Amino acid sequence: MEEKRYWNPQAETMSVEKIRRLQFERLKYQINRAYALSPLVGNLWKRTGVKPEDIKSLEDFTKRTPTINKDMVRLYREGTGDPNGGMSMLPPDGRFWINSSSGTTGAPTFLPITERDIEIFAESYCRFFWICGVRPGDTILIAMAMFLRGSRPLYKACEKMGLNAILTDMLDAPRIIHSLRHVKPKFMVFLTPPLQQGIRDELVRLGFDPRQTFASMKSVIFAGDKLTPKARTIIEKEWDCEAFELSGTADLNYFFSECELHDGLHGWDDMFFLEIVDPKTDQPVGPGERGEFIFTSLRDESLAFIRWRSEDIGYVNTEPCPCGRTHARTYFLGRVGYEVNIKGKSLFPGEIHESLEDYPETDHGLFQIIKYAAKMDTLKLKIGLRSNQSGNHDEIKRTVSAGLEKKFALPVEIEFVPNAELLAIGPPHKIPRIDDRSK
Repeated sequence: MEEKRYWNPQAETMSVEKIRRLQFERLKYQINRAYALSPLVGNLWKRTGVKPEDIKSLEDFTKRTPTINKDMVRLYREGTGDPNGGMSMLPPDGRFWINSSSGTTGAPTFLPITERDIEIFAESYCRFFWICGVRPGDTILIAMAMFLRGSRPLYKACEKMGLNAILTDMLDAPRIIHSLRHVKPKFMVFLTPPLQQGIRDELVRLGFDPRQTFASMKSVIFAGDKLTPKARTIIEKEWDCEAFELSGTADLNYFFSECELHDGLHGWDDMFFLEIVDPKTDQPVGPGERGEFIFTSLRDESLAFIRWRSEDIGYVNTEPCPCGRTHARTYFLGRVGYEVNIKGKSLFPGEIHESLEDYPETDHGLFQIIKYAAKMDTLKLKIGLRSNQSGNHDEIKRTVSAGLEKKFALPVEIEFVPNAELLAIGPPHKIPRIDDRSK
């Protein structure tokens, strides 16, 4: 019997026209609930002068309704004492799990999730796992913080697919290596940048061969930051596994994932409505044009994520994917506040990070962009060198500067700083990439 190609063929390959009809049908139901049950969304819409019945199309929705962001949620929470920041659509005496956000950009936000939500959002994991080659009966290693809202749907997906799951911590490299050597899982979710480095360092310390340690592993699912060429090479060449990238937000359980062709990340358009807008004007941009991602959850029973500003910049490809999936492919570039303008050229830290990976002295990604003005004529960087570098720092600086100047066609100035100075403000993948001196 031939194995099915998709976890959910009907949903993953439905026509774009059917997807749009389904989106609007689910959107109408969701905005009515949010207007009536979410204090934050309901009050905002009333102040704006728009009602759910005014929305006759997806175009009406994008043109007439306000966006919401994390700051609004925090202000509402501080002003009212509501731990959910006015976003909850659940009755106070309801039964639900309570997760929280990562707190990367401020105090963590509390995020309820019902059993119905868990069942629905588990579907997106099942689709992605199937893409990665996961099949019933397989053993999967999970490295994820339980406080995240995506954790319960992930566990439910394992149950739905009939998987054996090893539960580990997202930073516990020794425990993960122990599990790899003795339980021999076939898949790992999620590998983050610091965990990848931690595993590499621990393998060196223990004297274990990477390929032998990962011998049972078929695929590694990378999340938490952009999968750079260097990170992918480590997974595929050093560990001999296939790498898949996953991005998105655990708060919404909205995830974008690579298919087997590794050209962009599919989002599930039957579960979410995605817009791309100019962050300065809020006007929509066309396919292939850069803009901020605006998310609307079409299935969430608990929280009113209606036109949620992700603060992520990227672009979308709406052309059919050769894999057969009809859901749009997205390409993440960086965060809204991390874009810099140098001689009219737009740059994101991720682009610089990829270039620094070309040099062994700087491939660990410890750096900041010095933003000395709104519009600049020189790319100025603070970079931490690998701790084992004892050579001529001036020579290293000349080599790296010349490489960056050639890559970006811009003047470059580099200042080497102690690693501790950068690590004091966050782990490698969470360091604020902009040192803003322009204010």
